[in-house]
Amino acid sequence: MKSTFIKAFKEVLREQILNKNKVEIDEFGTFEVVHRKQHQKTYENGRVVMVPPADVVEFKSKVRRSNEN
Repeated sequence: MKSTFIKAFKEVLREQILNKNKVEIDEFGTFEVVHRKQHQKTYENGRVVMVPPADVVEFKSKVRRSNEN
């Protein structure tokens, strides 16, 4: 049963993310697509590279450890 649920959940999550929809799971967190603009990155050795723009999936947890307020 667990395997069936996980497979179905992955399919729904994938479909919603591809459509750039936010997926919120009560008391767990939210998955959403965030667009990152092109930017320049400088490494410690002085090398500079351009990072291309990209859509990335971010997860914001609502779960808190028991010792947090």
